[in-house]
Amino acid sequence: PPHRRDYDYLTTSRLTINTDQSYQRMVSDATAEVKRGGGESGGVREVKKGGLQQLEKWSVVVLAAGYGSRLHKDILADDSGQYIHLIGQPKSLLPVGGKALLDHWIHRFKQTNGVVDMDRVFVVTNDSMYPKFLKWANTNPDFNKANILNDGTRQASERLGAVGDLQLVLSRKREMLEGMNVLVVAGDTLFLSDFSLGSFLTRLPDKTSGLVYYNLNSHDQVLKRGIIEIDEITGRVLRLLEKPNPDQTTSRKASPAFYALRASHHMLLKDYKAMAERDTPGEMIKWLLAEHKIEMYATRLSGRFDISDLSMWKETLSHFSLVLDKHLNALPPKTVSKVCARIGVMGNPSDGFGGKTLALSISNFHAEVTLRPSKRLVLVAHPEFDPSSFLSLQHLSNHTMLNGYYGGLRLLKATCRKFVELCDRANVDISANFVMSYSTTIPRMVGLAGSSAIITAAFKGLLRFYGLRLSDLNIQKDMLPQYILDIETSDLGINAGLQDRVIQVYGGLVHMDFDQKLVQKNNGYGDYTSLDVGMLPTLYLAWNTNMAGNSGKVHSSVKERWLSGEKLVVDGMKAVGSLADKAVEALRQGKPESLCELMNQNFALRRKMYGDDVVGKRNIELAALANANGMAAKFSGSGGAVVCLKIPDPKLIPDPKLQKDVSSPGEFNPFEFSEEEEQKIRLLFISKGYEFSRIHPNELAWEPDEGDAVRRSTSYFSFTKLGSPNVSKSGVVLQID
Repeated sequence: PPHRRDYDYLTTSRLTINTDQSYQRMVSDATAEVKRGGGESGGVREVKKGGLQQLEKWSVVVLAAGYGSRLHKDILADDSGQYIHLIGQPKSLLPVGGKALLDHWIHRFKQTNGVVDMDRVFVVTNDSMYPKFLKWANTNPDFNKANILNDGTRQASERLGAVGDLQLVLSRKREMLEGMNVLVVAGDTLFLSDFSLGSFLTRLPDKTSGLVYYNLNSHDQVLKRGIIEIDEITGRVLRLLEKPNPDQTTSRKASPAFYALRASHHMLLKDYKAMAERDTPGEMIKWLLAEHKIEMYATRLSGRFDISDLSMWKETLSHFSLVLDKHLNALPPKTVSKVCARIGVMGNPSDGFGGKTLALSISNFHAEVTLRPSKRLVLVAHPEFDPSSFLSLQHLSNHTMLNGYYGGLRLLKATCRKFVELCDRANVDISANFVMSYSTTIPRMVGLAGSSAIITAAFKGLLRFYGLRLSDLNIQKDMLPQYILDIETSDLGINAGLQDRVIQVYGGLVHMDFDQKLVQKNNGYGDYTSLDVGMLPTLYLAWNTNMAGNSGKVHSSVKERWLSGEKLVVDGMKAVGSLADKAVEALRQGKPESLCELMNQNFALRRKMYGDDVVGKRNIELAALANANGMAAKFSGSGGAVVCLKIPDPKLIPDPKLQKDVSSPGEFNPFEFSEEEEQKIRLLFISKGYEFSRIHPNELAWEPDEGDAVRRSTSYFSFTKLGSPNVSKSGVVLQID
């Protein structure tokens, strides 16, 4: 439904706007409308297409009665002794970004602009920690210390558990919570700053509850988390399994203790008997879903921190110190560059062998790089892709199998080094420093150009940060893909071709000719022709969710065989490249159905050249599954994902003279599955460990242009002597932006 898709886009896309500020502006406009007489008086309203709708208020219960035994054990075992002052400190009050962790949540509650009732925010703790929370409340004017509840326990063996403490609050504060929705928050958890609490709460459908989830990147974590299964189309939660064996479910969606419960739903908890599951709130949700069939929807998180031990607290501290100021707001100003994933429609992998390809930029997934001015230059490790601590050796091994040995930091570092080289050559001053961070929604290691997307986004971000154009670095647009490729091949030793970098610079649909003589004549670039995206039929993408690999390894032996003149590879690459020309000709003639046979030929030729051992059993099964469901299929890149095209009924193919744009809305589309068919196919792919989705073309590529940013020609922080008689001659920090 729209509420789920809209919010899922907000979280997974990591939008650069401050969603809470936008939400506040929306509510402000709605409030003004109420004052002008638009609707019933006295209520804050959210503006929607259907008119004005009353916003329901939410109360909050923060669960903070744990004893932090593992954390305190780690502190005592730490030889440095620098954390000994944290002994006895509740995890909810540990400092993160200069503020107590609980302050981060209070800040989030306030940002909802009245959706969370601050008079009904409760914190439940134990008797040992109770004085510390009272002390915290005395210094926090936004919190009523009467709302801190003591569960009466004094040691871990007596604890009531998360469920017991929630039931305690619901019972003691029955009058205040009667008829109120309740948001349950684990006090030792934080979400990444792109999460908008106001949007999450207001987008829930009437009379439904909600939770959040994040995708696990290692199978062994399934045994330690609450795993949800959802309707992949609607987002409705079907069931929750508490710490299941990995073979019990194909889902890898972990749900932390963060639940938005409607009043009618949390009232049912008075009958819930926690017993042995007193400290596993997931069992409580499982009970509500199974016994009372409550309607609950899931929203994806981009990331979270669970301060279970000392290493996790250190990682949390490091991350938030780089992205938030002392007031817990995002550090302004910032420069953001986004680059989309790509698919090879036809002709790949001949781009690395003097051939031709047809490629498409897709908006389904993207990489994003953010730069903020700073005193020192800092590259921020991504908490999911660049982990530095693991639960065990097995956890490290599983994470590496799924994600490889390298995250994104080496890509950022290599891009910065190349950028400095180009600026030095062009005599361009780049003395200003920055904090650079990245995020990506592109599935890892399945041949969707995830690495090159990060590099391209970083390069464009650097141009924008310093207010530069390509011409300032004496670079033509046609040459930029080659420079980006050099970063991967020369600096990082990754075997790759130009196709990915070209499409990520140009966007849209591009035919590329990499004939060696042409590239040599042009000093490093081929012939690139942008085409009308509207000529394409509806395409689908399927990818493997249970594999990891290095595409460079796949290319390496074939490259050597090609260079040695092996006839099978040389002739094969020429044949694959010629398919790109045939595809363009078919599209221009209005015969997209011809792509079906061309795609199958592309896959067959590649399989013949590389061999089944290199192509891989799972990849062969993936293409076969697409074929079995009436689709042609070929690799979208180096392997792990295939681009699919429905094979149409010849009787239903429209006359190209009457309809050239096969994707026109409102017209029958023989290349498109119905919603029911698409759902059925997607669930089948998911059951086999794959994903399946319709492709959404990205027609434009972002271009750095004049006026995009102020030229930063001096250090961001510099000391200046002021000569005015009215100002004392002392050093001041001057911000240049």
